[in-house]
Amino acid sequence: MKYLHSSALLLLLSLVFISCEKNLTDLQPIDQIPAEKAITNMNDLGTAVNGVYGTWSARRSVYISAFISDEIKIGSGTEYRNVGNALFNWQFVSDSQDWRDEETGGVWRNLYQVIDRANRVLEFMDPVPTNTPAEASLKTQYRGEMLALRAMAHLELLRNFAATPEYTPTALGVVLQTAFVKAPGSYRPSRNTQQEVISSIYADLSNARQLIPTSFTDIGRITRNAVIASQVRSYVHTKSWQQAADSANIVITAQPITGIANYPALWTTRTLAANQSTEVIWKLNVTASNTGSAIGTLFQDANGAQQAAPANKLLNSYVATDVRFTTFFRTSPRPLIAKYGVVIPPATDNFIYDIKMIRTSEILLARAEARAELNMITESNADLALLRTNRIPGYVHIAIATKAALIDAIYLERYKELCYEGQRYYDLKRRSIPITRDVSDIGGVPTSQMLPVSDLHYLLPIPNAEILANNNIKQNAGF
Repeated sequence: MKYLHSSALLLLLSLVFISCEKNLTDLQPIDQIPAEKAITNMNDLGTAVNGVYGTWSARRSVYISAFISDEIKIGSGTEYRNVGNALFNWQFVSDSQDWRDEETGGVWRNLYQVIDRANRVLEFMDPVPTNTPAEASLKTQYRGEMLALRAMAHLELLRNFAATPEYTPTALGVVLQTAFVKAPGSYRPSRNTQQEVISSIYADLSNARQLIPTSFTDIGRITRNAVIASQVRSYVHTKSWQQAADSANIVITAQPITGIANYPALWTTRTLAANQSTEVIWKLNVTASNTGSAIGTLFQDANGAQQAAPANKLLNSYVATDVRFTTFFRTSPRPLIAKYGVVIPPATDNFIYDIKMIRTSEILLARAEARAELNMITESNADLALLRTNRIPGYVHIAIATKAALIDAIYLERYKELCYEGQRYYDLKRRSIPITRDVSDIGGVPTSQMLPVSDLHYLLPIPNAEILANNNIKQNAGF
């Protein structure tokens, strides 16, 4: 599946979906042909499925995680654009959004668009006829993909907007939507508890795992490996450690991590092969028609001007020989983030690199964390050593004896391995760890060095547009 928002696709989607607008309460029909009439055969269904994938704007969570956490620093001088300055300094309010991309408010709207469109496909696909066993099998697979996407979007919403940093079953989560909105004029939903949302996520992923065949290996779509990896991510979120370890075993066996020699190619190859030959489990492609979705443009303009620089705290966490250091960064003429492309004038880059949504390295580190929590200290050390051996030439592991120290080491490795992939902020939240920046990364603004968990800005607010449109939506405390 290519990550497209071209005019042709938008025109086609307008014939397939009754699109959703800004808010949950504003899911108004704007198309001339209702979706139930547009999806009448397997070709229509395939187009609708592709459209759901194309709706997901993955850069939004990457933006939030990088700018709120300790992954970047805001520069100064004419070479910097200072996009995201308010978010970096934790000055956002109930309608917080970057002035250009409205990433924090936008992620709420975008993920509910994904969910709404997945729900429409799930309902309107039922009467679509199949003429061959192959079509019947494909229709079943499509159902699994839509259930998985719905679950993944709900989990991303929960990680962003839950009323508590850590998973708290009885506390407010987000709005759970398992059907599309049929009466938008009177739709005023309330937030479900975190347990209700997670239970639905678990159920959708469990069903999807059974519906998507192992023979389907296109990593530009949701494969069974991607479903199981998403289960791992959800189990880590809820601290269901045994389930996380058991599911991770399956993924790591099916798609092992990439070694040192081939690791840079994961990031320098603009569009990876659509098979399971690398550790990339699920990706979304960026094309020339949709460069606005590129991750690299969050940090640098096409002309080389910087939006943000890598945090010194992050740069200093690597040893010089670490393949990630030379792959993710450039140090001349100044520190630059190069994970999704980089411009060093006079050279140029269009930042067209596919977005890695889930990789096996994340799942390996999740297993290491789960094993540490289960007091499987030897096995957890082995996982940590496996990751580092495949990133640092000549690495020799020294066993870490205690659970607490081992988890600290695993978190440090997640910081280094998964930077700018939309994980750091959510990793800190799920253990209620304060956001702490190096003094060299705060631009002389002392109030931006440490954000305690007790500060209301540690959490994201429900977007103000949603609150104003729906008096049943309760805001997170303090906003």
